[in-house]
Amino acid sequence: MLQRQYRQDDVTRMTPSASCAGCGHASVCQASGYDRPELSGLRHIAERIGPLRTGEYLYRPLSPFRAVYAVQSGMAKTVAVDISGREQVLAFHLPGEMIGLDALDRELHDNAVVALGKTQFCRFPFSALRQVASEQPEVPWHLMHAASQRISRLQLSGGNYLAEERFAAFLVDMRDRRAMLGLSADYLPLPMSRSDIGNHLRLTTETVSRLLGRFRQRNFITLDRQGLSIVDLPALRELGQPLLTH
Repeated sequence: MLQRQYRQDDVTRMTPSASCAGCGHASVCQASGYDRPELSGLRHIAERIGPLRTGEYLYRPLSPFRAVYAVQSGMAKTVAVDISGREQVLAFHLPGEMIGLDALDRELHDNAVVALGKTQFCRFPFSALRQVASEQPEVPWHLMHAASQRISRLQLSGGNYLAEERFAAFLVDMRDRRAMLGLSADYLPLPMSRSDIGNHLRLTTETVSRLLGRFRQRNFITLDRQGLSIVDLPALRELGQPLLTH
């Protein structure tokens, strides 16, 4: 079960903060659009959470929906568990990306969000968010855009595509999202395990390892212990194109 796999001593550490002043990760939020005047209200209701360590929860399944979140630094994953206890990694979240909007309808979180490495979050209390949205009409559109991006990313793990196509599309998608957020795009930190990547793409861990080796042999990528560098982006983009166009 999910609760057995991850830490039991995790505690959400929240720092009440009504401002983003002094945050060392402001450039990422600027690239995500949070610095725009029409979204200024979001900055004033943000609360900082963390840092959380690998395996600690931001929230668990069936937690009441009280806020939406954004990764401030590090990376996180959303994990679903079916009735048989089988896990599915639904998404990996980069700095600046929003989390938790899928719980808005039921007012319960169906999934868990788990830190990958040292990760900090921003929390936007929903009660305050509703007030901001009533005063700044651009805010709901920003949230809808964030939700649509998540749905688009989920499509990477669907359909009847070859393993190479899935993996290439995953790398290109990660690279493009980092570029859009103003992060280093040619180097991809990979704090998640190969098992997590395989689970997300519906591939075995062994297949992910083979693909990493194959892509390195073709000079598509180079590898180190923390992540990988993209050497031949056009080749990866061409290989993953069937998924990237849907």
